[in-house]
Amino acid sequence: MLRVFARLAGSLVLMAIGVMGAQAQNFVVKPFSETRAPEVVGLTAADQAKALGRGVNFGGTLEAPSEGAWGGRLSAELFAAVRQGGFQTVRLPVRFSSHAAISAPYKLDEAFMKRVDFAINNALSRQLNIIIDFHHYHEMDGDPLEAEEVAIGLEKSRERFLAIWEQLAQRYQSLPNDRVLFEIYNEPHGKTEEVWNDLLAKALAVIRKTNPYRFLIVDPVDWATAWGLEKLTIPGEDRRVIVTIHNYAPFKFTMQGASWIEGSKPWLGTSCCEKAQIDEIRTPLDMAVEWGKKNDRPIFVGEFGSNSLAYYPDRVTYTRIMREEIENRGLSWAYWDFASHEFGPWDPATKSWLPELHEALVPKK
Repeated sequence: MLRVFARLAGSLVLMAIGVMGAQAQNFVVKPFSETRAPEVVGLTAADQAKALGRGVNFGGTLEAPSEGAWGGRLSAELFAAVRQGGFQTVRLPVRFSSHAAISAPYKLDEAFMKRVDFAINNALSRQLNIIIDFHHYHEMDGDPLEAEEVAIGLEKSRERFLAIWEQLAQRYQSLPNDRVLFEIYNEPHGKTEEVWNDLLAKALAVIRKTNPYRFLIVDPVDWATAWGLEKLTIPGEDRRVIVTIHNYAPFKFTMQGASWIEGSKPWLGTSCCEKAQIDEIRTPLDMAVEWGKKNDRPIFVGEFGSNSLAYYPDRVTYTRIMREEIENRGLSWAYWDFASHEFGPWDPATKSWLPELHEALVPKK
């Protein structure tokens, strides 16, 4: 019955996607020199964090070395499905470092940037928030480089990072400050908190030159875990900042057999969710809430999810519990991810939902 219902639901979704996709064709992002503030007057970072609501990550699309390299491509129908599925926000991870010149002024590739424009166009035309998330700058993190990456030295990589943000800030400065958010850098690691806090302050200063009112999202060190929050320093005068954490607890369940995590094969078959595992889920959330209150900073859970090698009914249970625990603390979130075969509740091949997983994220009213 569930399979038949899913096929029927998928047909209805496709009808809605066709209509909504057609409506998005004439929407164009036009950069202007002026900054915008009216839509955010009186809106606090806490208000904005709450407005992010329930979201999804478009993992595996523009965060890949090139679009399509990991099987994911952006399309108008993906954004339409997000909207139809009851979500409010798209977090878009982007590997900008693979699409910029390696010498000053580190110009971004215009053809690639039009794909980012395409994503913003489609999100805004469907009344979705979109988070532009700088993802995977391997040299800056001290990680091994991939085939298409060229080493330029650590100091130059940081200079390049800031130059890329200067271009992004200029390009998108006229867009709605409460609908298009910038996430400075995903999961900083491989550097001390002093190095990250210094680079973060410089990035904020660069962005604020052209985007004084835009809401920005900041990750702590230690892979954006709650344990990195106590090491995070944000310039106190900047109150338009939301702090994000990622929560993949219980890790041996969510990442069992993951090809990108060494030593994860023995975790295959791990079930969920016993009391001890639920406690693992709750601990970082409680840490983040406490830190947020202490430092007067709103919290956004930017990633959580379990991969498809886990037993599907357990994935559904885990997803429901995690979503409830996050929302019970008054936090908004973005699930990782949306349409990949590893994590997503949306199957791009059949253009239909995995209904139980979808309902765990967006319960029926």
